[in-house]
Amino acid sequence: MAGITIVADVSEEPISADNVRSYARIDDGVDTTEITNMIKSSRLFVENYLGRSLLNRTLKFSVDYIDEVDQPLFEGMRIGPDMTIRRRYLQLPRPPVVSVTHVKTFDDADTETTLSSSKYYLDNQREPARIILRNGETWPTALRVGNAIEVTYVSGYGTTRSSVPEAIIQGLFQHITFMYENRGDQMGASRATQVSIPPQIRYLLDPFKVLNFSTDPFNDSISGY
Repeated sequence: MAGITIVADVSEEPISADNVRSYARIDDGVDTTEITNMIKSSRLFVENYLGRSLLNRTLKFSVDYIDEVDQPLFEGMRIGPDMTIRRRYLQLPRPPVVSVTHVKTFDDADTETTLSSSKYYLDNQREPARIILRNGETWPTALRVGNAIEVTYVSGYGTTRSSVPEAIIQGLFQHITFMYENRGDQMGASRATQVSIPPQIRYLLDPFKVLNFSTDPFNDSISGY
């Protein structure tokens, strides 16, 4: 299993309260704090929906240790007489990945070891990005079962609104407007699910969805995350 946490969130939101007030024609009497909260909520919603980071933020990704697997079509290094495969790379969720801060491993005694950056490289030319072990390198052995490998990294399109694709920005504006116009509405769970992303917003956002991050970060199979 895998888990991801935000170490340092964005330094500012991709759009401002004044931008939203103008776009959605929100009355000046509406508190700016309320609009700011809607902006953050919408940005987090869109990031989760897309499986992406918009502006740069620092994430920590923890995975359980999987030493060997019985999947013969898996890219990796063959070992042993039964031709099992030791996986040589680790997928990182929430692209685009900018840089890796560190990779740490934890053994059964909970001893922390930082993996030398000379032992791996970042492949961020594809999505999801991957940390790939260099030739001749392997993951440390005798790691604990849970949260054995920890990767801290920076992901996002950049630090300013202009870095984010304009279609995503327009999706944010429309989603915030939708939340504002439907604030206080009481809907059943099924109804809420149906209208949480109106079609016009999906048309803007769907081309940017990450579709091939497996719940198993060592695997390339296609699924959502």
